[in-house]
Amino acid sequence: MTINSEGRFDPDTKEIILDAMMADAKERFGSDLNDNELAVIRTFYDPIAERLAEAQIDLAALLDSAQLAHASGAALDKLVEQIGVSRKPATKATGTARFSRTEAAGVDYDIPEGTVVQTEGIDPIEFETTVKSTLPAGQTQVDVPIKAVKGGSNANLGPNTLTELQSFPTGIEAVTNPSATSGGSDEETDDELRERAKNELGEGSRASATALIRGLKRVDGVKSVSIFINDTPNTDGDGRDPHSFELVVEGGNSQDIADKIIELKAAGDGTVGGFAGSEVTQNANLPNGQTHSVSWSEPTEIQVYVDMTLSTTGDYEGDSEVRDSIVRYVGGILSSGNEAPGNLNGGDDVLYGEIEFAIRSVEGVYDVTDLKVGTSPSPSGTSNISVNAQEVATSDATDGSLTITTNPV
Repeated sequence: MTINSEGRFDPDTKEIILDAMMADAKERFGSDLNDNELAVIRTFYDPIAERLAEAQIDLAALLDSAQLAHASGAALDKLVEQIGVSRKPATKATGTARFSRTEAAGVDYDIPEGTVVQTEGIDPIEFETTVKSTLPAGQTQVDVPIKAVKGGSNANLGPNTLTELQSFPTGIEAVTNPSATSGGSDEETDDELRERAKNELGEGSRASATALIRGLKRVDGVKSVSIFINDTPNTDGDGRDPHSFELVVEGGNSQDIADKIIELKAAGDGTVGGFAGSEVTQNANLPNGQTHSVSWSEPTEIQVYVDMTLSTTGDYEGDSEVRDSIVRYVGGILSSGNEAPGNLNGGDDVLYGEIEFAIRSVEGVYDVTDLKVGTSPSPSGTSNISVNAQEVATSDATDGSLTITTNPV
């Protein structure tokens, strides 16, 4: 068995090992030793050679598992953990399901959280509602946020593909997804993880800035992460302590975030919050059973205001659908009172053209004759809304911040 130029073992075959053992036997017992295939000593050596060949294969795999270039699967996961890198899991696609009935509801009909909607076929793709919702009396439909049951890019579906229900909630007759689902991604492959780990090593990164951001983005529910670092021995201009950092994290469970920070951060680095957003402090769990307090910030919400004048046709779906279409782009509160995640993360600018596109995507909108956007009532802007790294845009279809004037054509 030798190590080749790539740093890998070349295991010997059983036959090579057996021949070597027989050669050793001749040196010890004499060159006239019977070594034909039926010789007793060869028969005795045969299972030993087989076991040694298997052991060499195991040793080759063990050496591979200790090398970034050759490790794979669980061995690669363990190896890259040493530099604060973890495999990116599959993420679950999200979207909106529209529950409906032909005639207006006479009473409120509840739609439980966890209601499963799915595609047609023998192997359907399943989504479930993420909040409890209600189809109000007098209405024929309600939109409810949904998330894929399993992670993966195959759950990024086109509109009107989620048309089946495992069981119909009382009062509900049909379901569909009026817009595409998005955000689903497959688990990171070995090659992708290996390349990312090489970049970490090439940059000399430890489990700090880059690893913290990447690690926190893998926490379930986290949409965006940014970081502000003070690596000097003095308090910085914003008031952050010496040798500390402030993470700005949008979304996610606070306990999960705290535990991930304590898992990844260097022992001597302090955590602070409240300088680039709203401070959050949480006790993180240490492996020895103790806890340690860590802090970070949630981004400051920047509410989007829109004033619009629309030309509409006879099949206009209504003002609520226009407002909801904007909310599905920006994120915020739908007309139903439910929350929609939106397509924007912290630090993402609100694009004027995307607002107009969201409006025009509603059936019955013939033209957008006037459109103003801004971050205060009676907006006057006709360009993008700038959002910095410690802010996140939000919108609300229920509070009058999205005003509509319609002119039938």
